[in-house]
Amino acid sequence: MDWEELEQLGIKPYYKDKYVFIINDDCRRILPLIPKNYIDLCLTDPPYGISLDLTWLSDLNASRSKPRNKIDVPIVGDNGIDLEFLLNYPQRAIFGFPYIYDADATGWLVWDKQPGIDTDRTLTSPVEMLSTTLWKGFRLVRCMWAGYMRDNGEYRFAHPTQKPQKVIDYIINKSEGLILDPFLGSGTTCYCAKKLNRFSIGIEIEERYAEIAANRCRQSCFEFEPQSQQDNQSNMELETS
Repeated sequence: MDWEELEQLGIKPYYKDKYVFIINDDCRRILPLIPKNYIDLCLTDPPYGISLDLTWLSDLNASRSKPRNKIDVPIVGDNGIDLEFLLNYPQRAIFGFPYIYDADATGWLVWDKQPGIDTDRTLTSPVEMLSTTLWKGFRLVRCMWAGYMRDNGEYRFAHPTQKPQKVIDYIINKSEGLILDPFLGSGTTCYCAKKLNRFSIGIEIEERYAEIAANRCRQSCFEFEPQSQQDNQSNMELETS
């Protein structure tokens, strides 16, 4: 991808390569500069406005003489931000349902974060949901993501709402064209897009997370050997109409 058009619009990359263009800025300032027809899919996990606070995990660890949790930092914007602008993209996949309600969504993805575990004993939500215009009906992806138990032993970066590659890969494989993530976080969307030979733009307001995302994309995208799209779908999805 030739990113010259974006730079001519006055958009400065924090990091770029053939597949990835990462911006360290407020997406509300950057997005009006990018023509809507430049983007094929908006895939993002925005702050829900529910004041996420994970310090109780650190307090629990401290009470047991264990190290405090390194990812219990607040998310910028989680005290409330108007996310209606995300609904202006015809093709979109947005985490946060039902906190973020998309009246025009045609499909939903349920991420089962703790498959096979009795949910009466879990400390955090056992599922997360995404609404989308990419498909119709419900899809289910099972991907363990509970403490030290993570699917494929995937590394957990210092971001409290990091999404696993397995879930993001599934969504990307259901789409075509250039992907935008205006709340990039630790960079999983851009990392997975590059791994799957797709172009992506990521915007992250906090430099500490933009740097994590950039460093991930600087490395070759083979932390985990990607499967073919057909294998991904057969292994990951349970569909209902």
